[in-house]
Amino acid sequence: MVQQTDLRQIRRRVYMSYFQDGLWDILLGLALMSWGLVFLFNLGWLPGGLIIVMYSMVFALKRQLTYPRIGYARTTEAQKITMRMGIAGGVLALLGVAVLLLFAVGSRPDWLGEYFIFLFGCLLALVVSIIAYWWKVNRWYGYAMLVVAGVAFHQWLDTSLPLSIVVPGGIVLLSGTAILIRFLRENPRQVEE
Repeated sequence: MVQQTDLRQIRRRVYMSYFQDGLWDILLGLALMSWGLVFLFNLGWLPGGLIIVMYSMVFALKRQLTYPRIGYARTTEAQKITMRMGIAGGVLALLGVAVLLLFAVGSRPDWLGEYFIFLFGCLLALVVSIIAYWWKVNRWYGYAMLVVAGVAFHQWLDTSLPLSIVVPGGIVLLSGTAILIRFLRENPRQVEE
């Protein structure tokens, strides 16, 4: 008798394996922290440069740390989701450029200037939530809530803007590091015979 396999369950395991090593969490934490450092030290180049370098490093580290331990499988569904994420990221980048143009020209509504940081944080949290939904990685919803909490504290409790972004980024970075350490302990490197 042939056993029926649940494709949804297999897909979920593949998605979870993609995020179970904590490397993407570390990237998100570093990206958030770099945005905070932009506001603290006026380093406009930092987030873009760091994200590009770290994005490349995540794939290299996955080849060195993750795949030798659990293997590698990429479904066509995962490729579609990756493409959708790229499109969503492009749309959000265009939206960000449009908002920056509004600020550059000076013809923006007053409320946009007053709530810009909060709206930016909510937009970032939305992107993190979309990733959590598409890849079915629930802890990323918590990361999104941390981002919203940070910018809300800045908006209404007048906390330091860099601190409002660096602290959530640091929490995400520590979480990703703990996940990576646990992953490495629980999954010894497979030795090929």
